Amino acid sequence: MIVEKEYTEGRTTFLSADVQHYSGDKKQISANLPVFYNPRMRLNRDLSVLLLSGYLEYNTIESMCEPLTGSGVRTLRYLNECAGDFSATMFDANPAAVETATKNVKRLGFEKRAKVVIGDAKLLLMTESREKRFDYVDVDPFGTPAPYLNASIQSINPNGGLLALTATDMPVLCGAYPKVAMRRYGGFSIRSPFVHELALRLLQAIAFRIAGLNDCSITPVAVLSTDHYIRTWVKIKADRKKSNRESDNLGVIRYCQGCMRTQTVPLKAGHEDSHFEHAIKDCKGPIREAGPLWIGDLFDSKILQKTQDLFKLDDPSIYHKRVPRILEEMIEENPLLTYPYIDIHVLCDLYNLTPPKNRDVIEYLRSAGYKVARTHFKPTAIRTDASIIDVKSAISELVG
Repeated sequence: MIVEKEYTEGRTTFLSADVQHYSGDKKQISANLPVFYNPRMRLNRDLSVLLLSGYLEYNTIESMCEPLTGSGVRTLRYLNECAGDFSATMFDANPAAVETATKNVKRLGFEKRAKVVIGDAKLLLMTESREKRFDYVDVDPFGTPAPYLNASIQSINPNGGLLALTATDMPVLCGAYPKVAMRRYGGFSIRSPFVHELALRLLQAIAFRIAGLNDCSITPVAVLSTDHYIRTWVKIKADRKKSNRESDNLGVIRYCQGCMRTQTVPLKAGHEDSHFEHAIKDCKGPIREAGPLWIGDLFDSKILQKTQDLFKLDDPSIYHKRVPRILEEMIEENPLLTYPYIDIHVLCDLYNLTPPKNRDVIEYLRSAGYKVARTHFKPTAIRTDASIIDVKSAISELVG
């Protein structure tokens, strides 16, 4: 018999396996829980609820699907905390998870809006969407979402539907296993100070390519990078012509380990046409190249702003304390996404400087006429149209 515990997230109370009982002294949540639930992903779910609410201000959802539901908390929160009366289908191959999720559906009174089905996620995505495609599919696996991409995209309403993907295989996406990244995501990863952005752009690129195989386009809605995972939200629509145009958003990002200079090169430009200019003269640092990856937009500014507006009207105490700052930083960095973020601490280590406070660097660069913003990717990083040498000079002036 499973030892269960009652949990509350947002406005939703639910049952799941007692994480502390089964994990003991282990700090890492095990995938072998009798019913999977990770309390550390609450921030992910908080932002997902808010972003879906923002999305619903401009789009209609009649049905959604969570193919790897576990205890069902993610879908239960959507049903309980987002506007509308959309229906939900939840899958899991684990009989215990299906039993717990079904119990939670009944406890919250959603029997008429939600059903829980046992079986393989990829197969059920195809069979359960035969009569009517889903308007929202949320894939939140333990590891990579890549195996579920094709079935997820094929199950989405061709007139336009939302796809959310979470990836937790960060060593692969962050350069530790570049060949595995190529196999799973169709692009090489590299170790760099802005590696989490590269990881997200690799995930975005595979979403674009699989959508394209199905004659669909993608429109970025939002991305999230925090803790041990990344997440992206994209709108999928059957549109071959737009997908053809979106191929311009594929490229590579080059990075010099000796001077921290970066260069973004669209694939259409051809590598032979792009000369790499180092940040400092006679730099002999090795140049690493990541990609092919997505080099286009990552946020829908209208939906992002609406999400923040809705949060401000809500009770902040029911959300993770990091939510307001993350939303602020997302909005702030959105206009500067063409510039990979610069980690001030890494730059200072490279050039033997004492790291100043980020806000001092931001104020100095702004006063010098540069565009600059915080980034939600990393608290020690900024985005700016200033060059690496300009940022280095600003720090040198600040620290004397």
